Amino acid sequence: MRFYDPYRLLSPETHHWLEKEVVRAFGASEIGLRFVSRGGPGVIPATLYPELPDRWDVAPEAIGVAIGVHGGPRSIFLSLGAAERALGLPLAPRGGAPAKAKPPRRRLHGSQTRRLGVALGRVLSHELVHTIAPDCPHTTHGLMAERLSRRMLTAPGIGFDALATRHLRLAAAGMAAREAGGGP
Repeated sequence: MRFYDPYRLLSPETHHWLEKEVVRAFGASEIGLRFVSRGGPGVIPATLYPELPDRWDVAPEAIGVAIGVHGGPRSIFLSLGAAERALGLPLAPRGGAPAKAKPPRRRLHGSQTRRLGVALGRVLSHELVHTIAPDCPHTTHGLMAERLSRRMLTAPGIGFDALATRHLRLAAAGMAAREAGGGP
């Protein structure tokens, strides 16, 4: 996993909480996942934008989207603005700026920094499942719910349910077999 923040939207503290939450979610499912500082074979890139581009066919409240899950290069894109709105955080003024425009820097209070990092980490975890195990359906509960509510984005202990965990383990076993030369 490689996380890109090209506009430097997140504070180091928020970035820390994001990574910690993704590692926690995957670790609880006994799936090894780590963040790397460079791209390369097998590395899934995730990029944070102020907003997701309008040209993408996603709901305006979508915080994340996975691209290329059924073929082609896999990527994940996250929206800082959608995450802030979902959490009810004070929004940085954007003035209708396009997705690639950098919003002004601002500071969040400590608890808001943690909440934002955890929420983004949970959305990133959800989208990672779509890229790693594209056949995994949305579930009723847990991180693979079709829509992650504010409570699900911030409550302690939200993880993958048994169905998502099973899909993740099967996908991880398939990747390990391919790396060892034992499968397609």
